[in-house]
Amino acid sequence: MRSYPVQGPLPAFYHYYPGVPAVVGVRLGERVNFCPAVWNTGLSANPPLFGVALSPKRFTHGLLLEARRFAVSFHPHAQAALVQWLGSVSGREVDKGRVPHFLGRTGVPVLEGAYAAYELELLEVRTFGDHDLFVGKVVAVWEEEAFLDEKGRPKPGLSLLYYGKGLYGRPSEETFTP
Repeated sequence: MRSYPVQGPLPAFYHYYPGVPAVVGVRLGERVNFCPAVWNTGLSANPPLFGVALSPKRFTHGLLLEARRFAVSFHPHAQAALVQWLGSVSGREVDKGRVPHFLGRTGVPVLEGAYAAYELELLEVRTFGDHDLFVGKVVAVWEEEAFLDEKGRPKPGLSLLYYGKGLYGRPSEETFTP
């Protein structure tokens, strides 16, 4: 195993991947946009809080700051091409609101085909390095029960995994408890 000192950005910052991308959906007026965010995490179960990190360079960043509410959806590996496309084009140039979606209980757009999605009200935004962490309180949940096990987890082999730089995969269908 090699070691090297860190001075500036890492040449490859993917050691903690793969990750499950959360597709952020936001609507401001009639403008709808979607942006995959692999830097996402649950932050609290009570109250239910979820966070996504977005670069201020992203079109979604500005929309979310104004809208103050958003959705995050989690997708099966069969939707890899759509998720990749959403992350490869900017909402500044392309109308991503044309992709199949529905408006949730709070009016936020939820990308169709998800096995689960959250609707969130924005609580706080904090800057960490070159990204801002958007922390939202979960106010509604959508679940496609056929894709989930009895405990509400995605069934083995279902989730889309992102390895970085356009490389996707899926988990093994084999599961175990050590």
